[in-house]
Amino acid sequence: MPAKKSPSKPLAKPPASKADKPKSAGNKAAKPKHIRRTAKTKTKPAKWRNALIAILLLTAMAVVLSGLVYAYFNQLSPRRPTALSDEQYYFTDSRYSGIRSKFVTRQTNREKVSIEYPLTKNNKINKTVAQAIDRADSDFRYAATNILTFDQPLTETISYQVTHNNSVALSIIVNIKQDMHGAHPMSLTHFWTFDKKSGEVISLSDLTEQSEKATGEIVAAARNNINETIKQRQQAELDISETITQETLSNFIITDGGNSLAWPIGQASLLPSAYGEMTIKVPIAAVAKYLQNPTARKLANIPKPPEPKPAPAPAAPVPAPTTGNKVIALTFDDGPGPYTAQLLDILDQHGAKATFFLIGSKVSAQADVLRRMHVRGHQLGNHSWSHPELPKLPVGQIAGEIDRTNDAIKQATGVTPTVMRPPYGAVNSAVLEQLRLRGMSSILWSVDTRDWADRNSEIVCSRAVAGARPGAIILMHDIHQTSVGAVPCILNALKQQGYSFVTVQGLLGNMAAGAGYP
Repeated sequence: MPAKKSPSKPLAKPPASKADKPKSAGNKAAKPKHIRRTAKTKTKPAKWRNALIAILLLTAMAVVLSGLVYAYFNQLSPRRPTALSDEQYYFTDSRYSGIRSKFVTRQTNREKVSIEYPLTKNNKINKTVAQAIDRADSDFRYAATNILTFDQPLTETISYQVTHNNSVALSIIVNIKQDMHGAHPMSLTHFWTFDKKSGEVISLSDLTEQSEKATGEIVAAARNNINETIKQRQQAELDISETITQETLSNFIITDGGNSLAWPIGQASLLPSAYGEMTIKVPIAAVAKYLQNPTARKLANIPKPPEPKPAPAPAAPVPAPTTGNKVIALTFDDGPGPYTAQLLDILDQHGAKATFFLIGSKVSAQADVLRRMHVRGHQLGNHSWSHPELPKLPVGQIAGEIDRTNDAIKQATGVTPTVMRPPYGAVNSAVLEQLRLRGMSSILWSVDTRDWADRNSEIVCSRAVAGARPGAIILMHDIHQTSVGAVPCILNALKQQGYSFVTVQGLLGNMAAGAGYP
């Protein structure tokens, strides 16, 4: 039989330690030490916990503020997403050698987009062009997303054009057209000439070896081209000194088979919106003297500077006129004009010869009148293409004013002028040097009738007759009817005094190239 268990007894209480003994009756009962420490911790929180809470709150506020700032600036400067759900693209060969195209299209109820990216063999070139395209497209997409009311989708077309592509350089234009249903569609352009090997953009200063003078001459030629274009369009003249600068013309393209520098400016980019789009062109030949460096010669067709010519032998001195040699040269500026044909009739009637200093831009419209001048024995002279004050122009533009006029006169008559009258009589060493290079002389005057100021035939006649001397050169203008009307009076009065009327060549004989007369 199993042994019976003894009934359990309560465990004996261990003897109380000295510390557990109750205190004297006179003292309050005290809690154990461990209980006292716990109570103290609960009633007085640690300082570090407060600091932690403050840090957490400040961090949260900073995160919220950063988010707001990012959202604000992201709204002001939106960036085009790398991939859009409504975007399609494809690749194809372009019409330019060594260049492919990436076409991107988007069409929704809000936008209709077509973008063409150039893909060259140089990734740096591709990136530069793509960044400019993407910035423009980002702005457009932001507008398409945020414009609230419109009947038709906004449209954007971005394409490129290669104007120069040789072994060294590549010139690209990006044309951006955006119609956001405003008053006028937007027209933007970006353009560069790249070094095909490095992918770097070639600046205008690279072509001139950082020469401030050379770069300034090219900028001046560009300004002159703008002014000429504005004049041809019959638009109001502009002060472009602050908008057309070395900085704004730093980028350029090469066009015309490597024969021109150009700047295709979009609407409202450098000129007021009303002036529209414009392509500024400067013939390289006109500024070739400033492009004589290895970089420039590799990029385009840079003519070599002309070999210095030996100074011409001094011309035989012209005998001083005498009373027995009473000849006078009548000269007429600024034509041909509406009264030039009438003047030729008057000169024929009196058997008189004259010299006509012609404006090149007027020649083609009256080529028949010029041929009649030549056939009748009159002398044809150069009076510039557009009547500027030549000393204020860069050398390239001076040369252009002379050459264009000479070419126009030669085309009309087969004769190239050997004399020029600088507009306003303004001449300096640079003008004389350009004339010397072309075998031409500068002809001013000794008698000014001031027919342009006093449109009175009698006054003009009296001044011409009063100033007449053997060997005199009389200045008049055949664009004024009153001046042409004074010619019969002048011829009759001076013929009675024994004068005959010859051309400048007939009066001065051999003239030295680059010299000024009288």
